[in-house]
Amino acid sequence: MLGWVLLLPIALAIVLRLLLPRLAQALLAAARFDLEPLYPLVMSGYLMTAAGIVGMVVGFLLLDERDARTLAAIRVTPFSIRRYLAYRIALPLLVGTVSTLIGFQLTGIRLLPLGTLSALSIVAGLSAPLLALVLATAAPNKVAGFAVVKVLNGLNLLPVAAYFVPLPLQYLAGVLPAYWPMRAFWSAAAGEDYAGALVVGAIWGGLAVLLAAVTLDRRLMRKG
Repeated sequence: MLGWVLLLPIALAIVLRLLLPRLAQALLAAARFDLEPLYPLVMSGYLMTAAGIVGMVVGFLLLDERDARTLAAIRVTPFSIRRYLAYRIALPLLVGTVSTLIGFQLTGIRLLPLGTLSALSIVAGLSAPLLALVLATAAPNKVAGFAVVKVLNGLNLLPVAAYFVPLPLQYLAGVLPAYWPMRAFWSAAAGEDYAGALVVGAIWGGLAVLLAAVTLDRRLMRKG
């Protein structure tokens, strides 16, 4: 199941390619509502969704390894648990970034140049290891993990609502690491400076991942 889940970002990209232009035409003809100005909002949601899916897969792998005491066993090997967690962090970051870039090309909706999109995808990709680590820490078991995933994915997409809130009040959503890559995407799509939001997103997202990794490490240490 987890293997097939990794194909969801690609499947979602194909759905967007097939349905979004038709939906825009239908709304314009039926209600005279132009959906195209909201394309940056839709695609910023996809930016976080792809990374969130990858994070969910790796999170369940970590959760399975935690319950099987595989992570505890690694503590007594030369390969330290911190090095292993670093590997587990790097993997979803890489896969999340690559799947996002591939997915954006498949949607056919090119709002940003590839260089800008690559930088945004890397920062947005931090949500993948963050979700994975929080899931492995917070969920008491794999069954409860599905409920935790729903909450985490909801928080990951909550900044979508901030799109409709004027600045500077919108920055209140900045407590969520997912807000900053989305804010950078909106600014870049509007032709505005996005570097500040991107830097804040990289710093805040990196700190959140580090805090989540330390928290999981301490939980494993307490359980021995």
